[in-house]
Amino acid sequence: MKLRMSKFAVLMVVVCLLAGLAIVRADDGGDEDFEFTGTVQKLPAVGFVGDWMVGGTTVHVTTATKIDQEDGPIAVGTVVQVQGTKRADGSVDAQEIEVQDEGQQNEVHFKGTITALPNTTGFIGDWTVGGKTIHVSSATRIDQEEGPVVVGAFISVEGTQRPDGSIDASKIEILSNPAGDDGHAELEGTVQSLPNTPGFIGDWMVSGRIVHVTTATVIDQEHGQVAVGAQVEVKGNLEPNNSIDATKIEVKGQEDEQQEVQMKGSIQSLPHSSDMTGDWVVNTTTVHVTSSTRLVNQHGFFTVGGQVKVKGTMRADGSINAVRIKSRD
Repeated sequence: MKLRMSKFAVLMVVVCLLAGLAIVRADDGGDEDFEFTGTVQKLPAVGFVGDWMVGGTTVHVTTATKIDQEDGPIAVGTVVQVQGTKRADGSVDAQEIEVQDEGQQNEVHFKGTITALPNTTGFIGDWTVGGKTIHVSSATRIDQEEGPVVVGAFISVEGTQRPDGSIDASKIEILSNPAGDDGHAELEGTVQSLPNTPGFIGDWMVSGRIVHVTTATVIDQEHGQVAVGAQVEVKGNLEPNNSIDATKIEVKGQEDEQQEVQMKGSIQSLPHSSDMTGDWVVNTTTVHVTSSTRLVNQHGFFTVGGQVKVKGTMRADGSINAVRIKSRD
């Protein structure tokens, strides 16, 4: 009897060990909760169950995934918030997908010069424009009325920003043709650097392009002063290296706050200051909070893990200057 009990006990221990090993292995494959916002780039051929592509990330959708279309229908080009768990390969098993309304889409609009293009049909892939990575898909509308898509072209980009600062482009418009029609060139952009010389004679950098300024260049400062950050219109003659010999530069004003954004997500870290001023991290994005930021929380305090909605303006590095932060239940 004792021998039988001993064998039974050993058997139970083995079973428990195997079960425990199975649990450990199962736990190894799972990750913590993950949440991000992005543009739907691809959907299953039929229905929603299957693999989606959202902001460059593969999202696995099942019948158990909750899909909230209160703020609009799901379609390619729709901005959605995905909540789920991340796999080891970087894809996400979606627990909930929520369509974002227009005020929650991290919309951006900026102008810059193309410095790199993918060697693909329709230029689908990643572009580099004014130092930013622009993700172009088959859903991106490209307006080439003013010129072709080429390195050196000055363009306008509309889209939504990812947490890493790159942009999913919904529309791209060519604003100038670097080849020129008769050697003449026009450029609208932001002054990025200036020579430290009287009259600013020398080489300027305007939205990624070199502009040569001489004593013969007419500089119109009626609507603003020449300074880094100023918006200018350059007219001149195109050089073979794509730089411009400026005949006239007109200052249009200082760089406006055109990259207004709204986002919602989970607080990942908070500053140690008693008044909450300093740098927050929301959904991996750094949010700068100052004494002028309006903080709205019916409970009176913010905590790590709390859900918030952020409104503000975007810096060049992808961080946000917060105008208002409101808690979300």
